[in-house]
Amino acid sequence: MSAIDLYIARRLARPFLAVSAVIVLLLTLENSRRLMALLGNVEQPVAVLIKLMLYLVPEYLGLGLLIAVFVSVAVVFRDFALQGELDIFASIGLSPRRLLRAPLMFGLAVALLHVGLRAYIEPAGEQRLDALGTSIALGNLGLSIAPGEFLRPRPGTMFHVDAVDRSTGIFRGLLVQSRSLTAAAREGRVINGGHEGVLLRLFDGHVVVTSPSGRLEVTSFQAMAMPIELMAAKPVHMTPRHRNDRLMFGDLWRAASHAPTEPERAAARAAFGSRFVTAAFIALVPLFGFALGVPPKRSTSALGLGLGIMLIVGFVQTIVAIEDGANALAPLFQVAILFGFACVALAMLRAQIRRGPGAIEAMLVSASQPARHLSRWFGLDRLMMRLPTDRQPILSAGR
Repeated sequence: MSAIDLYIARRLARPFLAVSAVIVLLLTLENSRRLMALLGNVEQPVAVLIKLMLYLVPEYLGLGLLIAVFVSVAVVFRDFALQGELDIFASIGLSPRRLLRAPLMFGLAVALLHVGLRAYIEPAGEQRLDALGTSIALGNLGLSIAPGEFLRPRPGTMFHVDAVDRSTGIFRGLLVQSRSLTAAAREGRVINGGHEGVLLRLFDGHVVVTSPSGRLEVTSFQAMAMPIELMAAKPVHMTPRHRNDRLMFGDLWRAASHAPTEPERAAARAAFGSRFVTAAFIALVPLFGFALGVPPKRSTSALGLGLGIMLIVGFVQTIVAIEDGANALAPLFQVAILFGFACVALAMLRAQIRRGPGAIEAMLVSASQPARHLSRWFGLDRLMMRLPTDRQPILSAGR
């Protein structure tokens, strides 16, 4: 790589990493409350929450890479234009095609990263996420309760203790109710029952059982193991797309060719096409970033940045919708969508080269003029202009 390519690559790296990190953090914070709701009965909720978030990072990063590539390329070339560096590059004979060499190589590298992410890392994260959710539901991660608290993990189940010895994990003064059985014991501890869930090992207590006739029967015991269900069983209805997201590359390939039914094979082929079409689209994203990021001369408009993000989101939603349809021709539809976006990107690049830097942004500004006239007609611009003047007398009176 030449010095120019290295210079552009270094300028691309910082916004790319920053945007990727911000997207992952925003998506993680958005789902943190939902994840915390699942950890009410876990003994160490913070550690489990960190694991849940780490397993979700590959999924969030899959979307973040698309936007990060576009924003980094658009922001860098926008800075080049505003600081006059594009004119300097043109004066030494560097055409836009030559300047796009480093961004296109950068996009290709990110596309390969995306392939590996979707082929192996994201399915592994989904599988571990499912396993961790099952462990939480079965109670394999412990039971957290404060003395004197009535824990009701699900309807019909109640758990109460008088004291807890944190060093040994022994509960003292237990009262447990599960379905038609109520037990009181002097002490007990929680043990892992494997697939049976949480078992309470109770010592020196009494059991009250409701017989089929409605009569209460009381029995004493010295030691007893009693199962307790921490979470209500929730039916899981996964779409074929969600099931295929948990398959690695080899398993997905076998499902696409050897699945027992034709709908399953079609869904696997659609998932296979979605992964590689999205990766191929990432290689095209630098073209959109260059065409939509450069503003016209003596302008700081940024309409192209918003339009580019809308195009990326529209592409992803369209590919996902085709995959959800699980049609036999889904891969052909996905390739057709990719070809259409490639034609749009090449057309924008050609217009940018022929008409000069900022040509696409100038078209967007011209197209937005009717909306500006409409806002003037409704008086929105005058309203915005009056707001500062309305506040001025209040500020001066306060002085």
